[in-house]
Amino acid sequence: MIGREVRLGDVLALERIPVDIDLDAEYRQIGIRSFGNGIFHRDPCSGSELSKLKYYEVNPDRLIVSNIMAWEGAIGVSTDSEKGFVGSARFLSYQAIGDVDIRYLNYYFQTSAGRALIRSASTGTVARNQTLSPNALERVTVPLPGYDEQRRIADKLNASLVCLGAVEALRARMLNLQGSLRESLIHSALSEDTSLVRVGNIVTLTRSEVEIKPDWLYKAIGMRSFGKGIIRYAPTRGDELSKLRYFRFPQDALALSNIKAWEGAIGVTGETEAGYVASNRFLFYLPVDDRANVSYLRHYFLSRPGLAQICAKSPGGADRNRTLGIKGFEAIELPLPSRRVQDRIASTLDALSARLETAYEQRSLSALRPALLEAAFSGRL
Repeated sequence: MIGREVRLGDVLALERIPVDIDLDAEYRQIGIRSFGNGIFHRDPCSGSELSKLKYYEVNPDRLIVSNIMAWEGAIGVSTDSEKGFVGSARFLSYQAIGDVDIRYLNYYFQTSAGRALIRSASTGTVARNQTLSPNALERVTVPLPGYDEQRRIADKLNASLVCLGAVEALRARMLNLQGSLRESLIHSALSEDTSLVRVGNIVTLTRSEVEIKPDWLYKAIGMRSFGKGIIRYAPTRGDELSKLRYFRFPQDALALSNIKAWEGAIGVTGETEAGYVASNRFLFYLPVDDRANVSYLRHYFLSRPGLAQICAKSPGGADRNRTLGIKGFEAIELPLPSRRVQDRIASTLDALSARLETAYEQRSLSALRPALLEAAFSGRL
């Protein structure tokens, strides 16, 4: 967005209203999330529990800047919700003294250009220790259009981001519904007639080793934890892959990460994984006959009883280093309902998953916020 170059110190004034801390009184503190995710409220605490830093009043309609995390987008605008709160000396509070809409500035500092300005003004050599001083911030110059245009852009972004927030909240509710529905359906299935079967008797490990050539391109997969599916990485030269062994794997196979299965890194391969390879960290199983629906098995092992069995077979001294062995997994005995019940449960949960992956796909939602900001500050909103 083209505008006159304005020094922040000419349109903003640092507000410091010190609070005399009473050790026995109760205080409510603010915090600021990185990446433009706004101000949050910490749990109430007594004055004796506060840090040794100085504390200041937080007033509404201020640009609040974390002096140690501003470079990462920890900037927000206070509202009436923050009235009566306090912030430590780590938070810089600015009020407008010129023709500036602080909402506009907040959004500008969430764009790539705005973040670059903040990073350039933040001193420090370690990525997590870059401090922004008031003097450095106030020396920053930003392109500022007229006040009416600032307000128009801020209003547009407010409205758009409120809608985006509603969609993200809906997705979160649907994810909770999916998890609750999975537990309910699995619990109901296990209360019916089931037969106790050994995993190794209903599915078989199926993968074929690939000879990796250094100058060939390969597409490898990864897997997200908590049942969030398979990751498809961009093509990589063979000499840039890890030194692990690599395999081709079939479609419609139960897939498990042997180091993250305990955390729900479990899925089913599909057409979109055709042509990909996987390291020996991944196990792929096909049914030996028609007794088992692999999608049902995926949902079972993501449920509480199934995941507990996976965890029991994933030994390790640290949470992030627990390995599921082939023999251990195949030795699991699970109560298997009829194929009809399996198909019904798999169909219901797969349909909900497909809905989430299309209408409410997380990567698309995550990309929408920066796209809206860039559109607004390039004159396209």
